[in-house]
Amino acid sequence: MIPLYNTSQIRNLDSFAIKRLQVPGIVLMENAAIGIYQSILERIENIKCVGFVCGKGNNGGDGHTVARHFSNAGFDVKIISLGSEKELSEDCKTNFNIIKNLSSQRKNLKLKSYKSIKDINWLKDCDVIVDAILGSGFTGELKEPYSSIIKSLNKINAFKCAVDVPTGLNSDTGFGEIVFNSDLTVTLGEFKKGLFIGSGYEYCGEVVLKEIGIGRDYFNDINVDTYLIEPEDVFDSLPKRGKSVHKYSAGKVLSITGSYKYPGAAALTSQSALVAGAGASILAIPESSKKLIHKNLLEVVVESYGNEKTKYIDNDGLTFLQQKIKWADVVAIGPGLGREEETILAVRKFLLQNKFKFAVIDADALFALDKSFLERVNLKNCILTPHLGEFSQMIGVKSDLIEKDILNYGKDFSIKHKCILVLKGAPTIIFNPQGEAFINTTGNSGMAKFGSGDVLTGIIAGLLSQSKNLETAAISGVYLHSLSADLFLSQKPISNYLASDIMDNYPYAVKFLEDSIV
Repeated sequence: MIPLYNTSQIRNLDSFAIKRLQVPGIVLMENAAIGIYQSILERIENIKCVGFVCGKGNNGGDGHTVARHFSNAGFDVKIISLGSEKELSEDCKTNFNIIKNLSSQRKNLKLKSYKSIKDINWLKDCDVIVDAILGSGFTGELKEPYSSIIKSLNKINAFKCAVDVPTGLNSDTGFGEIVFNSDLTVTLGEFKKGLFIGSGYEYCGEVVLKEIGIGRDYFNDINVDTYLIEPEDVFDSLPKRGKSVHKYSAGKVLSITGSYKYPGAAALTSQSALVAGAGASILAIPESSKKLIHKNLLEVVVESYGNEKTKYIDNDGLTFLQQKIKWADVVAIGPGLGREEETILAVRKFLLQNKFKFAVIDADALFALDKSFLERVNLKNCILTPHLGEFSQMIGVKSDLIEKDILNYGKDFSIKHKCILVLKGAPTIIFNPQGEAFINTTGNSGMAKFGSGDVLTGIIAGLLSQSKNLETAAISGVYLHSLSADLFLSQKPISNYLASDIMDNYPYAVKFLEDSIV
C-alpha cells in the first residue's frame, strides 16, 4: 500500500525540516525545484518556451526557482508574477529577486507582473505551462482573479504541469469546482490524499512524487488512514487453492439476484462468482425468469422459487431459500431484483434474520437500506457496493455534499456500521470498519456501462467465498475487475466492450498480475 497524507502532516514536514533539522527553507525550495525541472524534461521533448504563473507564497517561490533552472539551460522562459514584491513570502521573494535580476541580463528570461486577465494571452506560444500559484494550502471556493486565470490557462494548448497541487484543488478532500487541468502534477514531500480522488483524479494527470532533500525520517512516526492499492497487495491476498480442495470447499456462492424484468444481471453475477474461483454457484431466481437465462448458464445451478406468476423475490421466496442461505459461504444479493415493495421487505427481512455467513449487497438491495433501517440492522459481515447516488440515498445526504468530503463520509459510514463499503466511482474507494480507505488504481471510463457492477458483485462474492476475508476480497475484487477492463485498452475502443467482456477477461487479469509480480 502507498500511504497518503493530509495537508497538515505535509506542512509539519516543512516545519520539521526547518526547525528540527535546521535546513533553510530556501534549500528545501531548491531541492523541490530540481525535481520538478527534471520531471518535466523527462516527459517533454523539443521544448522551446516554458511559461510560469507564480503566486505569492512558497508555491510561487518553487515556480520562480524552476523557471531559473530552465533559463539556465537555455530555454525561453516567461513568468507572470501574481503579487507585488512586498506581498511575497520570504523564500518566494528571494527567488523572485534572483529572477528579476537575471531577467535584466538575459534575453531568454522575461518577467511580468499580473495586471489583468489579458496578460495570460502572453503565454499562448509556450510549449509548457507551469502552475505555481497556490499549492496545497487551498480550501473553499477559488476566487478572482484566480478563477479567471485558471479558466484561461486551461484553454491554452500546451503541456501543463502543476507544482505540488493543481490550483483550485483541495488536497485533503479532492474537491474543486475550477481546477488547473494538469498533464503532470509533481507533488512534494509525500503523496496527498486529494490528488487521487474526485477532481484530483480528473485533473491531476500523472502524479509524480519528489522529495525535498531530507529523507523519510519524519514519516516514520506518522499515522495514516488512506492508501493507494498496489499490485503486490492484491497478489498477496489472492486465495491459495490447496491440492485436496473440492468444489464445495473451494467456496459456495448463492446469488439472490434477477427478476422477470432484469434477468441478465442474475446471469452476470452468478457466473462471475465462478470465474473468480468459487467452486459452486447457485442462482436463485423467480420461476417466471428461469427459462430466460437457463440456456445461457452452463456451470451455474439455477434454483427457482415461486411459480410462473412469480416475477420477483418476496417473503415466500425468501422462506423457500432459507436452506440455501445457510448452505452458502457467501450470499450475493441485489443485482436485478427490482424495487417492488415486497422485494424491499424481503431484503430487509434477509438482513434482519442475519442467517448468512457473509453477504455482498448491491444495486436494488441497497435501495432497501434507507437511513432509518440502517439504524436497526447488523452489517458486520457484509460488503456494500453502492455508487454515489445509491450511497446518497442510503445516508440521506445529497451527492454534491458527499463529493466535497467523500473520504470522511465513507469512513464514518463503515465505522458506524462495522462493514466494508465499496464506494464505486472514478476511482472506486474501499472503506473498512477501522476507518481506513483504500483507493483503487486501475480502471477506465469504458466500465461505465450496464452490468459492470453486477460482474463486480459476483467477483467479490467469489473471492470472499474462498478467503473468508471481507477486506481483501473487496480490495482484490475491485482491483482485478478494473484491471480486466484496462487490458482491453490495447484491443478495443474504450466505449466498445461489455460487462460480459470484463467477466470473461478476469482470468487473464489474474494471470497478468501473477506474471507481473513473479
